[in-house]
Amino acid sequence: METFRGKLLALSLFLLTCLTTTGAGALLAGHDPLSSLAGFTSGIPYSFTLMLVLTAHEAGHYFVARRYGVASPLPWFIPAPTLIGTFGAVIRLPRLPGSRIALFDIALAGPLAGLVPSVVALAVGIRLSTSLPGGSPPASGMEIGESLLFRLLEWVFSTGTSEHSTLLLSPVGFAGWVGLLVTALNLMPVGQLDGGHLAWALLGVRARRLLWVVFPMLLYLGYRGWKGWWIWAVLLLLMGVSHPELSVDAGRLPFSRIAWGVAALVIEILVFVPDPLRFV
Repeated sequence: METFRGKLLALSLFLLTCLTTTGAGALLAGHDPLSSLAGFTSGIPYSFTLMLVLTAHEAGHYFVARRYGVASPLPWFIPAPTLIGTFGAVIRLPRLPGSRIALFDIALAGPLAGLVPSVVALAVGIRLSTSLPGGSPPASGMEIGESLLFRLLEWVFSTGTSEHSTLLLSPVGFAGWVGLLVTALNLMPVGQLDGGHLAWALLGVRARRLLWVVFPMLLYLGYRGWKGWWIWAVLLLLMGVSHPELSVDAGRLPFSRIAWGVAALVIEILVFVPDPLRFV
């Protein structure tokens, strides 16, 4: 049972993350968050959207874990003075479920729950965005990579862009983009990531081999573009290939879970961004 001190810490971290994401949102909106209250509160649309996405993701894990009788404390949100205002959120499960089905369902619930508000936010954000004519990015600033799903949403919901213009994504849209990036990172089928738990539930010990597929791919992507992939490659190595053994359900998962596993792979392909950030 989670203690009062633990709940108070979780709430404090949540509120601090609301502040740091609001500050980041103000900067994204072109305002100085420290100049005035109005400047700071201009970051609320971004902060509210991103916190909604992160909360939905963690709530998916939390409620499905509780459904399977796994004691789950409240998530810890991680405030940070970064471009997006946070390092995300984590749930510290005291133990993993012994059942393959339970492990699969708990792992998948987070990315699925976070995907829905991310897509909605990105669609709304694209509608709120403006475009820069001429097909050239601003003289200075940041370019974000586009996943397949982003391009599809841009094609459906954008009103003023063409192949000769550049989309200037609104803060709400950027929060949705961050949500899709978080989904892509979490669905990597390695380590203690959600995708790693899915892979272990589906493949058992054979899932360990996937690290030696993902690791060189990240090294290559870092060489070709965003250097942050090298950090992720090191983190995945530190996580290792070990995984707690499952006590029950030694046989194969039912077809329904295998189908959802294929769906998770399709989602990963749709939301993955090979080169997420580029500063110009």
